Amino acid sequence: MGKHLLIQVYNVSFDKLNDPLKIANVMVKAVQTEKLKLLNTFVHQFTPYGVSCVLALGESHASCHTWPDKNSVAMDIFTCGTVNPKKVAQHILNYFDSKDIVMDELSR
Repeated sequence: MGKHLLIQVYNVSFDKLNDPLKIANVMVKAVQTEKLKLLNTFVHQFTPYGVSCVLALGESHASCHTWPDKNSVAMDIFTCGTVNPKKVAQHILNYFDSKDIVMDELSR
């Protein structure tokens, strides 16, 4: 049916992890660049910090949840068909600017 990426990124700056508009814009641009169909975007800023952003896609979904106090972000990208979720992920990972990444790929 598709490929599902589970990504954990460590050692990311607090500011990059706590900017909901920037995170949402980066994620939207990533799916648009890869020509995926964006159905809906939800972004939430937690108090005192942290962000969740979820994109519903025609090809499935992408999500990002941040823990600025732990300099960490968890991402989940699932695409069906022939779409490569790693291309979407790379755009988003460029924003977080860390080499400390754990990525697992599942075939579903």
